[in-house]
Amino acid sequence: MRVVVLEQIGPPENLRVQERPVPEPAAGEVLVRVHACGVCGRDLVDRKGGFPFMRLPIVPGHEMAGVVERCGAGVSELVPGQRVVNLHRAACRRCAACHRGDELHCTGWWQAFGLTVDGGYAELVVAQEGCLVPLPDEIPFEAAASLNCTAAVALRGLRTRARLQAGERLLVTGASGGVGLAAVRIGKLMGAYVVGVTSSAARAARIAEAGADDVIVDADASFHKTLPPLVADGADVVLEAVGKPTFNASLRALRAGGRLVLVGNVTAEQVAVNPGRVILQGLSILGSSVSSRRDLEDVLGWVARGKLLADVDRVLPLSAAAEAHQILENRAAVGRVVLAPQA
Repeated sequence: MRVVVLEQIGPPENLRVQERPVPEPAAGEVLVRVHACGVCGRDLVDRKGGFPFMRLPIVPGHEMAGVVERCGAGVSELVPGQRVVNLHRAACRRCAACHRGDELHCTGWWQAFGLTVDGGYAELVVAQEGCLVPLPDEIPFEAAASLNCTAAVALRGLRTRARLQAGERLLVTGASGGVGLAAVRIGKLMGAYVVGVTSSAARAARIAEAGADDVIVDADASFHKTLPPLVADGADVVLEAVGKPTFNASLRALRAGGRLVLVGNVTAEQVAVNPGRVILQGLSILGSSVSSRRDLEDVLGWVARGKLLADVDRVLPLSAAAEAHQILENRAAVGRVVLAPQA
């Protein structure tokens, strides 16, 4: 089978296509034929060595959609021929976190596609049964691949962490990216007044088409100075999808008592924060990483019924993985770039 392998951290050219034997699923595992794999900003961080625990060589990619090829012993909920998408991780259902219903922070099992186990830049991938979710027939693979890491992540950040309410004012940074566009769409579904922030005027129309009530074009992280009239006293919620470059402007864009939900940090850099502002204004800073099975199932249901769109910028063959990374580094995509290993 063909795979894209990263043998050494560095530039996009370090992503190379290789031939490997087809892996065998162990007990509790499933072999999936990958039809689409999203290329996420985290993939770039991985490639550059942002996570010191990354195993090399590694097959990148943590956003997959495909068809079950065969199942290992003990697999009971999936069958060959079934369409599936992946969660970020499975849960052991035995540890203290799982017993209290917090499977996202399971301590019994831990794996990360593209970091500790091979991911979806491949024709076939092995995954634990518990991190796969059935994919409705109405959703194409290319649209489904990144929904967990974009729309479901945005939904968890807005619904579970920020507790966004209808009528509140939401500001989204990185609003032309995969998570950002999804957050704009979901914010409108939840009844919020949505402001999207982008660094490129060329992307503003796409953000407005996704439903943003206002769009701020800002190249130097000073958008807190140019908030639209209906958000003049600050946003109730900021969904921070960029991280260090826009973090402090996002804090300044909040009203007193506002909530900032951090879902992305595209540069993997640390942030200097003035604690006085957080204290005096009673701000909340909330981390939100992956999504739950419920989050993904809700998103899949919305997309299948036409209530939510998946934003795909372009689809490329597996051999173009390095090109896909370069497109993201050049900020030339609006929505997700997707690899199609079966093309």
